[in-house]
Amino acid sequence: MLSQFRNAFVITILLSLIITVPVLAGGWAVITLDDLPSNVVAGEPLAIGFTVLQHGRTPMPGLDPTVTATSSGGETFVVNAEPEGKPGHYAATLTFPKEGEWNWSIKAFTMDQKMPTLSVAAPGTETVNPSVVETEPGTGSFSPLVIVRILAFVVGLIGLVLAFRRKSRVALAITVVAISVGLASFLIGSAVLKAEAQSKEVSAVSIKSSASQIELGRRLFVAKGCITCHHNDRAASRSDYWTIEMGAPDLSNYSSVREILFIRLKDPSTAKSDTNMPNLNLKKTEIEALVEFINSK
Repeated sequence: MLSQFRNAFVITILLSLIITVPVLAGGWAVITLDDLPSNVVAGEPLAIGFTVLQHGRTPMPGLDPTVTATSSGGETFVVNAEPEGKPGHYAATLTFPKEGEWNWSIKAFTMDQKMPTLSVAAPGTETVNPSVVETEPGTGSFSPLVIVRILAFVVGLIGLVLAFRRKSRVALAITVVAISVGLASFLIGSAVLKAEAQSKEVSAVSIKSSASQIELGRRLFVAKGCITCHHNDRAASRSDYWTIEMGAPDLSNYSSVREILFIRLKDPSTAKSDTNMPNLNLKKTEIEALVEFINSK
């Protein structure tokens, strides 16, 4: 019994060393995807590019990276990546055999970095965004404009009767004024309804846009390799990704002033001269989405 316990203990120690020694010896890297794939269609080639940086800083040429993709049904294929352009940059072409949800990862150096799940469409299909159905503002409500129209109609009708019976110019003038007020109320009402509809539409688009930005930021947090150094519960669970966390803060409950966070993501050394955070050469749109995600709750 004691010998079995001793053997299990030794195996545990060896496994721990196997995992930690490469990290302590500099055996880890950040894999940064050039761009998030979009409009992926089954049977059509998808070109991807990525950079491998040891410790997020030093480009690593001479590697033989592979890209592995697995469908929700268990079908798997592997593609070799080739060096392209600058040192440490690689490219591969993926062709998904069928539509559906595909999990994929890039293996390079000692890392096997999972990438955001891809939704692969069937050939000849288009992704349709759900439309926002808005009811007409004011429908079913007894607004002040309706009261104005009723009063204008009543006054105009009385004035018209008096004008014909008594030949009164004053009554005729009252009729003209009442009709004018009634017509004006229709024009004002139409403008108000249009303005309210546009306001609601802008508000809906703004909410939808904000949600889309946060989701885009979440995917970028993974694809750009941020998760290699910074854990974030809202990006993925700890069991899904290997986060080094060598002094980098956990961003699960982190938030910052947008402008400061933007600068830090754009050029970390500008925000802090002695930072270990690498410059990933992020685009402005990518930084904006990452800021939205990191500051989201």
